[in-house]
Amino acid sequence: MLISTGCAVMLGVVGLVALSVFSRTKAQASDRDFNHKLRHDGRTRTYEVHVPPKYDGKTRLPVVLNLHGGGGNATVQRRQSRMDAIADQNDFIVVYPEGTSGLGRLYTWNAGICCSYAKNQNVDDVGFIAALLDELPKQYAVDLSRVYATGMSNGAMMSYRLACELPNRITAICGVASTMGVDGPRPSRPVPVMQIHGLKDPNAPFAGGVGPNAISRVEHRSVRDVIRWWCEVNHCDPKPAEVTRTADYELERYAPPAGQEGAPVVLYMLFEGGHTWPGGVDVTPRLGTGKLITTFNANETMWNFFRQFSLPDAAAQQGAAAPQ
Repeated sequence: MLISTGCAVMLGVVGLVALSVFSRTKAQASDRDFNHKLRHDGRTRTYEVHVPPKYDGKTRLPVVLNLHGGGGNATVQRRQSRMDAIADQNDFIVVYPEGTSGLGRLYTWNAGICCSYAKNQNVDDVGFIAALLDELPKQYAVDLSRVYATGMSNGAMMSYRLACELPNRITAICGVASTMGVDGPRPSRPVPVMQIHGLKDPNAPFAGGVGPNAISRVEHRSVRDVIRWWCEVNHCDPKPAEVTRTADYELERYAPPAGQEGAPVVLYMLFEGGHTWPGGVDVTPRLGTGKLITTFNANETMWNFFRQFSLPDAAAQQGAAAPQ
């Protein structure tokens, strides 16, 4: 099951640019939260933006794209992940894009093998994210060399697809509670990758296959297979450079051999973790998604990983466009 909201059911080529962007409007949460719309590929798409207290509209800040799970939406992902607080402490902007839906507020991403409406309609979600990244520097002071992607479940799968298809725009990724839903393409550069996964996830099993509590009958790729794939792409030694075990998790860090170019691959295995966002809020307690781990903070962990990396070639993308 790839649901990450309180709903009990699932809904059964980059290059197109946004046709129009509507003016920025305040969301209800605070004067640092905004809603946006843009037209892409014949659809009106939406995303929410949170800026930290020190945002001054001049200093370019890093960006984290935080993608909701299948059946979710941007607002629920904000509540579930609690990423705004970490952004405020570390001075980065969080963008919560929204997928598409054929039924109300149950949104999904076309992440390859999944999910539902977005997959069935072959929605160009990679193109949507590319269009969003075209518009974002016109609206905010953002550092395009430091754009990171993460997501829950179906959103994690979409993050992996972005790493494969937009490697020159996405600096690094972190998947939470799901893995890749595509077989490539192999990205044109090594992309730093982190995976956070509960060993007792009943929806997207660590070992792969269909989860016992899955409503969407998706054959998930195993976490180990995904780690091996990215170790090859990132030129990492197949033997972990670091293994750390605590009461709550085991960490494996893979790295290129000394003196060789590449990018790290990091895996956190939470022993009791379920299909939830560690350190966040369990928005599906009645759907059998497993245990929410509160002693491990996914946001802090992935930000400490993200902040190490930047895209040297992205400086040219900054352009002359100024926030409006």
